[in-house]
Amino acid sequence: MLKIITYQRWQSSYNYQYLVILFFVSTFSSVCVLLKSYCYNVKAILRHFILSLFLITCHIHYASALSATTTQVIHGSAPYLTFDGGVTKGNIQALLGIRLSDGREYVPKNGESNFYPNAKAVDNYYTIELPSNADSFDGIQTLVPIPKMDNYSVIELSKIIGGNNLLDDDGDSYGNITGTLDAFLYDRNSDYLTRIVKSHSTDKLDLCSLYVLTLSIDDAQLSTQYGIPKARDFDHVSQTYYLKAKNGVRTCYASPPARYGGGEGPNWVRGLGFLVVNSHIPEENFPTTGSNGLSFHLGLGGVTPEQVIDANGTTVSAVSGSNSATLLLSTENSELKITLKGPSKASDKKKFSPSLFKLYADSNHSQLLYSFKIERWYLANPDDSGDGSYDEAQIFCDSLGSRYRIPSVGDYTNANSSDWHWGVPGQGNYNLRQVSYKSGERWIGGLFNEWGDFTYGSGRGDDWLDDEYWAADKFGVDSSGGVRLNNGPYAYAITACVTP
Repeated sequence: MLKIITYQRWQSSYNYQYLVILFFVSTFSSVCVLLKSYCYNVKAILRHFILSLFLITCHIHYASALSATTTQVIHGSAPYLTFDGGVTKGNIQALLGIRLSDGREYVPKNGESNFYPNAKAVDNYYTIELPSNADSFDGIQTLVPIPKMDNYSVIELSKIIGGNNLLDDDGDSYGNITGTLDAFLYDRNSDYLTRIVKSHSTDKLDLCSLYVLTLSIDDAQLSTQYGIPKARDFDHVSQTYYLKAKNGVRTCYASPPARYGGGEGPNWVRGLGFLVVNSHIPEENFPTTGSNGLSFHLGLGGVTPEQVIDANGTTVSAVSGSNSATLLLSTENSELKITLKGPSKASDKKKFSPSLFKLYADSNHSQLLYSFKIERWYLANPDDSGDGSYDEAQIFCDSLGSRYRIPSVGDYTNANSSDWHWGVPGQGNYNLRQVSYKSGERWIGGLFNEWGDFTYGSGRGDDWLDDEYWAADKFGVDSSGGVRLNNGPYAYAITACVTP
């Protein structure tokens, strides 16, 4: 705090003070010479007068010494935030809190305050399950209104923090705060949702979306009128919350192991898998093709993998078709893992019939969670070293019985090449990631466009390799969907078979 102590100076300078006194005494003496008759009587008065002037001069000298720019800097404490009237010092992280419609409050670690008196202090990137009745963005409250700007919302800190929240132990008043509080809302793909919320704040939250809310404070500074230090600067601080809706149960996506590669077909999201549009239409859901040991994952909303396993058991049988294939359920990375078990080269029984599977969200099996139908079953030869001829592949498939055959190109991929034109119209010579479908009696797509290539690591438990496989009419197809004629005199590929 800067204190300036100043006594009024009686004259403008020391020299001026003494000249005035000298002039006054000399003038008085001269008058006495002229008036000798009166001088004797005034001698006593003159002595008292000179003594008084001496004392006045000393006082002037002392006061002048005090007034000689006695400007001293008194070092005190910087201003600070408080949210309880000065009882404790608060942290600026307290402004990064969130309140839900059911009264729950969350703040960052070290952000506890009376702004959110019942808040739970959580780590950054904490996942919050929204209340079951919170089906719109209106149920999410922060200190900055979310639906305010296109890509983000912003509010000045001075509109949130009042004078009662700014204190200085040195008693300085006129506190001020600058800076902004920003809010960013986006989805798991980092697409901003703030613009959407601005005009659709009452729209229902998607049960399958993971909403990301980031609150941040930039360029924050507390300041007072006087003092050193008279300001306190804050580093950039932020807090990110993951928000999940809970207004029902649903299967959100089905993910094969190869979540990348190939073109993006309908309902395919790179890095995620196949979005589930309708769990009640099994023909449109992944997978329609299967093979022993292949596995995939389901992303669920409103229900946990453990709850699904409790409702369905760890082994699930088909609800139609033969019991030639079953499902094994487990959990992996917070997702429901489904492993296909069925005929393989080592199986005694290799017969397969198209099989329909249903999974439920409840033990009463009244709430359907997911359904799919495996139409074709593939059997790979794990002992094939890749140097077998087309004739050898034909012999192997015939030996299996149960209507096994060498797959056509369309049983592997939905690609087109210069020699194959029965894929998805306009598709190049590689997989288009989409669920296979029939055009008349012909399948458009098969194992590779659904499951992807088989380059995603070892220890999978299946018999498939990242290599070229024999297809009918002496075509070769690799797991990325590339098609070529393989009818040369020294043509070789790996053998796999399909039924029906």
